[in-house]
Amino acid sequence: MRCFTRPVIAFGQDDLGDDVQHTTRRSAGRMFSAATALLCTAGLLTACSSGSDSAAPPLTTANSAPATTSSAPSPTVDPTADAKAAVLVAYRGMWDVTVKAYNAGSLDGVDNLETYTRDKALAGIKVAVAYYQKNNLVVKGQPKLSPQIQALDLSSSPARATIRDCIDSSDFLPFNKTTGKPSETDGVHRHVYNSVAQRVDGHWLIGESAIDREQTC
Repeated sequence: MRCFTRPVIAFGQDDLGDDVQHTTRRSAGRMFSAATALLCTAGLLTACSSGSDSAAPPLTTANSAPATTSSAPSPTVDPTADAKAAVLVAYRGMWDVTVKAYNAGSLDGVDNLETYTRDKALAGIKVAVAYYQKNNLVVKGQPKLSPQIQALDLSSSPARATIRDCIDSSDFLPFNKTTGKPSETDGVHRHVYNSVAQRVDGHWLIGESAIDREQTC
């Protein structure tokens, strides 16, 4: 800041003696210095008071960077993939309860057939269990499944899916419940198995399911 001084009026030399002139010059010098100091002080105070009315700008550094927030993109929902997965859950669930009923040769304790099946598929399982009971048979072991979704129509009412499976029943065979002897079979243990699933009240159920004995795989 530049400090401005006002001129100090001095007495003429002719009007004063030497001592008085000397004293006057000394006094004038002191007054000049004092005036200059007062003006500078006033200027500094003015500058300080005017600066205090506004907040100082925030300090920034070369490494400062605006805070950013990153969020992971929302996963996209594929209704087709979800539907296919749900269909296969229903299909495998049907086989889980079917195997339990066939292993026992009875529907006693098998109370969740309708969780996975309906209509012809449900009726077919009940007919098969009745056949095994009548002939004193049980089916031992587990079938090997490899289901594939052949078609899916989500626009139909109800939504519909078809499943093709190649079932390996070489370890899923009927035995006489009393003697434990194996029952006679045709010797072919790999057959195509076709099923139809429908979505009812938001849940996929197997409505049709049958072995195709004319096709092996």
